[in-house]
Amino acid sequence: MAPQIPGMPMPLPPTDPGAGKHNSQPWYSRADDIAFAKVALAAALAADVKGLTHASAHLRHYLSNTGKDLELDPDQIQQDDPKLKQLVDYIVTGAVRVTASDTGNYDKTIQFQLPWSWDHTFDKDDKRDWFLAIGSVHVTACGAVTVHKPDTEGAQPRVSVYFQFHLFDRYNWDGTNKNDTKKTEILGIEVGDVQLGGLHTAGVAKEFNMIGSSVIKLYEGVVSTSGFIDLPTGPESRKDTHTDPTR
Repeated sequence: MAPQIPGMPMPLPPTDPGAGKHNSQPWYSRADDIAFAKVALAAALAADVKGLTHASAHLRHYLSNTGKDLELDPDQIQQDDPKLKQLVDYIVTGAVRVTASDTGNYDKTIQFQLPWSWDHTFDKDDKRDWFLAIGSVHVTACGAVTVHKPDTEGAQPRVSVYFQFHLFDRYNWDGTNKNDTKKTEILGIEVGDVQLGGLHTAGVAKEFNMIGSSVIKLYEGVVSTSGFIDLPTGPESRKDTHTDPTR
Protein backbone atom coordinates (compact mmCIF):
# COMPACT_ATOMS: atom_id res chain seq x y z
CA MET A 1 0.00 0.00 0.00
CA ALA A 2 1.31 3.43 -0.90
CA PRO A 3 2.14 5.64 2.08
CA GLN A 4 0.22 8.83 2.66
CA ILE A 5 2.05 11.95 1.49
CA PRO A 6 1.57 15.55 2.61
CA GLY A 7 -0.51 17.81 0.44
CA MET A 8 0.27 21.16 -1.15
CA PRO A 9 2.05 23.42 1.35
CA MET A 10 0.04 26.30 2.74
CA PRO A 11 -0.11 29.23 2.69
CA LEU A 12 0.29 29.78 -1.02
CA PRO A 13 3.07 32.14 -2.16
CA PRO A 14 2.28 35.87 -1.99
CA THR A 15 1.29 37.46 -5.29
CA ASP A 16 2.05 40.86 -6.77
CA PRO A 17 -0.69 43.50 -6.62
CA GLY A 18 -1.62 43.18 -10.29
CA ALA A 19 -3.67 45.99 -11.80
CA GLY A 20 -5.48 47.00 -8.62
CA LYS A 21 -8.94 46.49 -7.18
CA HIS A 22 -11.50 44.82 -9.40
CA ASN A 23 -14.22 47.12 -10.76
CA SER A 24 -12.56 50.15 -9.19
CA GLN A 25 -12.55 52.50 -12.18
CA PRO A 26 -15.10 55.30 -12.29
CA TRP A 27 -17.88 54.47 -14.72
CA TYR A 28 -17.10 57.37 -17.07
CA SER A 29 -13.56 56.10 -17.85
CA ARG A 30 -14.50 52.59 -18.95
CA ALA A 31 -15.53 53.05 -22.57
CA ASP A 32 -12.04 52.38 -23.94
CA ASP A 33 -11.73 49.26 -21.76
CA ILE A 34 -15.06 47.89 -22.95
CA ALA A 35 -13.93 48.43 -26.54
CA PHE A 36 -10.53 46.84 -25.85
CA ALA A 37 -12.19 43.76 -24.33
CA LYS A 38 -13.42 42.92 -27.83
CA VAL A 39 -9.85 43.23 -29.15
CA ALA A 40 -8.58 40.95 -26.38
CA LEU A 41 -11.25 38.36 -27.15
CA ALA A 42 -10.30 38.48 -30.84
CA ALA A 43 -6.67 37.90 -29.83
CA ALA A 44 -7.71 34.92 -27.68
CA LEU A 45 -9.71 33.35 -30.49
CA ALA A 46 -6.90 33.93 -33.00
CA ALA A 47 -4.40 32.35 -30.60
CA ASP A 48 -6.55 29.24 -30.29
CA VAL A 49 -6.82 28.83 -34.04
CA LYS A 50 -3.04 29.09 -34.42
CA GLY A 51 -2.28 26.51 -31.72
CA LEU A 52 -1.65 28.75 -28.69
CA THR A 53 -4.40 26.85 -26.97
CA HIS A 54 -3.42 27.40 -23.36
CA ALA A 55 -2.69 31.10 -23.84
CA SER A 56 -6.14 31.37 -25.42
CA ALA A 57 -7.87 29.39 -22.66
CA HIS A 58 -6.30 31.46 -19.89
CA LEU A 59 -7.08 34.79 -21.56
CA ARG A 60 -10.67 33.69 -22.16
CA HIS A 61 -10.94 32.65 -18.51
CA TYR A 62 -9.75 36.14 -17.55
CA LEU A 63 -12.34 37.69 -19.86
CA SER A 64 -15.08 35.48 -18.37
CA ASN A 65 -14.86 37.85 -15.37
CA THR A 66 -15.52 35.17 -12.73
CA GLY A 67 -12.19 35.21 -10.86
CA LYS A 68 -12.52 31.47 -10.26
CA ASP A 69 -9.36 29.40 -9.82
CA LEU A 70 -8.11 27.77 -13.00
CA GLU A 71 -6.78 24.23 -12.53
CA LEU A 72 -3.36 23.59 -14.07
CA ASP A 73 -2.20 20.16 -15.23
CA PRO A 74 1.44 19.99 -14.03
CA ASP A 75 2.07 16.66 -15.74
CA GLN A 76 1.04 18.05 -19.11
CA ILE A 77 3.12 21.19 -18.59
CA GLN A 78 6.30 19.32 -17.72
CA GLN A 79 5.85 17.07 -20.73
CA ASP A 80 5.71 20.20 -22.87
CA ASP A 81 8.67 21.85 -21.14
CA PRO A 82 11.57 19.52 -20.21
CA LYS A 83 13.21 22.33 -18.23
CA LEU A 84 10.33 22.21 -15.76
CA LYS A 85 10.86 18.46 -15.38
CA GLN A 86 14.56 19.09 -14.72
CA LEU A 87 13.62 21.49 -11.95
CA VAL A 88 11.24 18.96 -10.39
CA ASP A 89 13.95 16.28 -10.61
CA TYR A 90 16.32 18.66 -8.81
CA ILE A 91 13.81 19.54 -6.08
CA VAL A 92 12.78 15.96 -5.28
CA THR A 93 16.33 14.59 -5.55
CA GLY A 94 17.47 17.03 -2.87
CA ALA A 95 14.80 15.89 -0.44
CA VAL A 96 15.46 12.21 -1.16
CA ARG A 97 19.22 12.57 -0.79
CA VAL A 98 18.92 14.29 2.61
CA THR A 99 16.53 11.61 3.86
CA ALA A 100 18.57 8.66 2.59
CA SER A 101 21.84 10.03 3.98
CA ASP A 102 20.63 9.52 7.55
CA THR A 103 21.22 5.89 8.54
CA GLY A 104 18.61 6.35 11.25
CA ASN A 105 16.00 6.42 8.48
CA TYR A 106 16.76 2.91 7.22
CA ASP A 107 13.63 0.79 7.00
CA LYS A 108 11.48 3.83 7.73
CA THR A 109 9.14 5.97 5.65
CA ILE A 110 9.83 9.68 5.99
CA GLN A 111 7.50 12.35 4.64
CA PHE A 112 8.69 15.60 3.09
CA GLN A 113 6.81 18.79 2.24
CA LEU A 114 8.99 21.51 0.76
CA PRO A 115 8.31 25.26 0.85
CA TRP A 116 7.52 27.35 -2.23
CA SER A 117 11.18 28.15 -2.85
CA TRP A 118 11.48 27.66 -6.61
CA ASP A 119 10.20 29.42 -9.71
CA HIS A 120 10.16 28.44 -13.37
CA THR A 121 9.90 30.90 -16.26
CA PHE A 122 8.78 29.64 -19.66
CA ASP A 123 10.87 30.62 -22.66
CA LYS A 124 9.07 33.40 -24.50
CA ASP A 125 10.08 32.00 -27.90
CA ASP A 126 10.49 28.24 -27.54
CA LYS A 127 7.52 27.78 -25.17
CA ARG A 128 5.42 30.66 -26.46
CA ASP A 129 2.07 29.11 -25.55
CA TRP A 130 2.96 28.57 -21.89
CA PHE A 131 4.81 31.89 -21.71
CA LEU A 132 1.66 33.73 -22.73
CA ALA A 133 -0.58 31.49 -20.61
CA ILE A 134 1.46 31.64 -17.38
CA GLY A 135 4.78 33.45 -17.77
CA SER A 136 6.45 32.27 -14.56
CA VAL A 137 5.17 29.80 -12.01
CA HIS A 138 5.95 28.83 -8.41
CA VAL A 139 7.03 25.19 -7.97
CA THR A 140 7.31 22.86 -4.99
CA ALA A 141 7.00 19.15 -4.16
CA CYS A 142 5.99 16.75 -1.42
CA GLY A 143 6.26 13.03 -0.92
CA ALA A 144 7.24 10.06 1.21
CA VAL A 145 10.60 8.27 1.07
CA THR A 146 11.07 4.70 2.26
CA VAL A 147 14.77 4.07 2.76
CA HIS A 148 16.03 0.48 2.38
CA LYS A 149 19.37 -0.68 3.75
CA PRO A 150 22.13 -0.98 1.15
CA ASP A 151 22.41 -4.39 -0.49
CA THR A 152 26.10 -4.54 0.40
CA GLU A 153 28.25 -2.72 2.93
CA GLY A 154 29.40 0.64 1.58
CA ALA A 155 26.78 0.75 -1.17
CA GLN A 156 24.18 3.46 -1.55
CA PRO A 157 20.76 2.78 0.00
CA ARG A 158 17.77 2.02 -2.17
CA VAL A 159 14.63 4.11 -1.91
CA SER A 160 10.97 3.95 -2.80
CA VAL A 161 9.65 7.47 -3.34
CA TYR A 162 6.04 8.47 -3.79
CA PHE A 163 6.04 12.10 -4.82
CA GLN A 164 3.89 14.87 -6.20
CA PHE A 165 4.72 18.37 -7.39
CA HIS A 166 2.63 21.53 -7.32
CA LEU A 167 2.37 24.71 -9.38
CA PHE A 168 0.89 28.07 -8.48
CA ASP A 169 0.71 31.54 -10.00
CA ARG A 170 -1.63 34.51 -10.20
CA TYR A 171 -2.98 35.48 -13.61
CA ASN A 172 -2.74 39.26 -13.58
CA TRP A 173 -1.18 42.13 -15.44
CA ASP A 174 1.38 44.73 -14.43
CA GLY A 175 -0.50 47.84 -13.38
CA THR A 176 2.65 49.81 -12.45
CA ASN A 177 3.85 50.40 -16.00
CA LYS A 178 1.72 53.49 -16.58
CA ASN A 179 3.32 54.28 -19.95
CA ASP A 180 2.28 50.83 -21.18
CA THR A 181 5.71 50.20 -22.70
CA LYS A 182 5.47 46.50 -21.86
CA LYS A 183 3.53 44.98 -24.74
CA THR A 184 2.96 41.52 -26.18
CA GLU A 185 1.98 40.66 -29.72
CA ILE A 186 -0.47 37.81 -30.13
CA LEU A 187 -0.65 36.87 -33.79
CA GLY A 188 -0.44 40.44 -35.03
CA ILE A 189 -2.68 41.91 -32.32
CA GLU A 190 -0.64 44.04 -29.91
CA VAL A 191 -1.78 44.10 -26.31
CA GLY A 192 -0.20 45.89 -23.37
CA ASP A 193 -0.06 44.99 -19.68
CA VAL A 194 -1.80 48.20 -18.63
CA GLN A 195 -4.50 47.72 -21.28
CA LEU A 196 -5.18 44.17 -20.13
CA GLY A 197 -5.00 45.13 -16.48
CA GLY A 198 -7.45 47.92 -17.17
CA LEU A 199 -10.06 45.31 -18.04
CA HIS A 200 -9.83 44.08 -14.43
CA THR A 201 -10.21 47.53 -12.86
CA ALA A 202 -13.02 48.30 -15.30
CA GLY A 203 -14.88 45.22 -14.11
CA VAL A 204 -15.02 43.47 -17.50
CA ALA A 205 -12.36 40.84 -16.67
CA LYS A 206 -11.06 39.42 -13.42
CA GLU A 207 -7.70 38.18 -12.15
CA PHE A 208 -7.54 34.61 -10.88
CA ASN A 209 -5.28 31.96 -9.38
CA MET A 210 -3.73 29.20 -11.48
CA ILE A 211 -3.06 26.14 -9.36
CA GLY A 212 -2.52 22.41 -9.80
CA SER A 213 -0.98 19.22 -8.45
CA SER A 214 0.54 16.40 -10.45
CA VAL A 215 -0.57 12.83 -10.09
CA ILE A 216 1.30 10.88 -7.41
CA LYS A 217 4.13 8.89 -8.96
CA LEU A 218 6.58 6.25 -7.73
CA TYR A 219 10.34 6.14 -8.14
CA GLU A 220 12.33 3.11 -6.98
CA GLY A 221 16.08 2.85 -7.24
CA VAL A 222 19.46 3.54 -5.73
CA VAL A 223 20.27 7.05 -4.50
CA SER A 224 23.21 8.39 -6.49
CA THR A 225 25.68 10.72 -4.81
CA SER A 226 25.81 12.95 -7.89
CA GLY A 227 23.39 14.12 -10.53
CA PHE A 228 19.61 14.13 -10.26
CA ILE A 229 17.10 11.30 -10.22
CA ASP A 230 15.35 10.95 -13.57
CA LEU A 231 11.85 10.85 -12.15
CA PRO A 232 8.96 9.23 -14.00
CA THR A 233 6.47 11.53 -15.69
CA GLY A 234 2.71 11.39 -15.39
CA PRO A 235 0.13 10.31 -17.95
CA GLU A 236 -0.06 12.22 -21.19
CA SER A 237 -2.78 14.84 -21.10
CA ARG A 238 -4.77 16.54 -23.85
CA LYS A 239 -6.31 19.18 -21.58
CA ASP A 240 -7.16 22.37 -23.50
CA THR A 241 -5.52 21.13 -26.68
CA HIS A 242 -7.38 20.79 -29.97
CA THR A 243 -7.83 17.06 -29.27
CA ASP A 244 -9.28 17.60 -25.78
CA PRO A 245 -12.81 16.07 -25.93
CA THR A 246 -14.03 18.43 -23.19
CA ARG A 247 -13.32 21.61 -25.17
